[in-house]
Amino acid sequence: MSLLSALKKVLLPAGREWRTIKWGPAKGIRMKLDLSDQAQRYFGLDERELFRPLLSIMPECRSMVDVGANDGYYTLMFLRSQASRIVACEGGPVQRLQENAAANGFHPDERFVVVNREIGTGASQTPLREIIENLPGPILVKLDVEGGEWDVLQSCLPLDRPGELHCIVETHSLELEEKCRQWFTEHDFNSRIIPNSSWRWLLPEKRLITHNRWLLAVPKKEE
Repeated sequence: MSLLSALKKVLLPAGREWRTIKWGPAKGIRMKLDLSDQAQRYFGLDERELFRPLLSIMPECRSMVDVGANDGYYTLMFLRSQASRIVACEGGPVQRLQENAAANGFHPDERFVVVNREIGTGASQTPLREIIENLPGPILVKLDVEGGEWDVLQSCLPLDRPGELHCIVETHSLELEEKCRQWFTEHDFNSRIIPNSSWRWLLPEKRLITHNRWLLAVPKKEE
């Protein structure tokens, strides 16, 4: 056990409890967190690399879609924005997402929709195109689907409004990252890699795979 891990074990209480996030764009949001493995979220360091891109794009978007919403961390940030439509897509259990949303005063309604289905091109999946086709634009899509990112992008096709779509995609292999970048190039987006910060050697996030970072993609006319 590293010194940092040992100190965290002593100083931060374990157990999933209601806690209020201290810093970052999610500051003030209440979530059930276990500090033994979610301390970075509590202190506003969880995926800190995405904060600047999110804060630059969110104010101009009228709709936001969280694909792979999990417990609702990004969904809650979106709900606190001025966007008129928020869609949280989660193929697994959504109870924790709904509990976290309710703790912050948000409940599914005309503005906030929870889609409890996997998104993709499969026979049992819902295409992303169906999720976004009637949303007011511009639209921000945050995509984290543990290796299914290219397939979800494929499920957008045909793109009716490519000039209104902005994407932040978590990539889970170098091959998938390259496929997603090629997809964006072919469909008139500019994309760039958002790398892991240099300080992650000191405060690494728990990653089960060696290649894990993000792509930011915006319509070519905007860059």
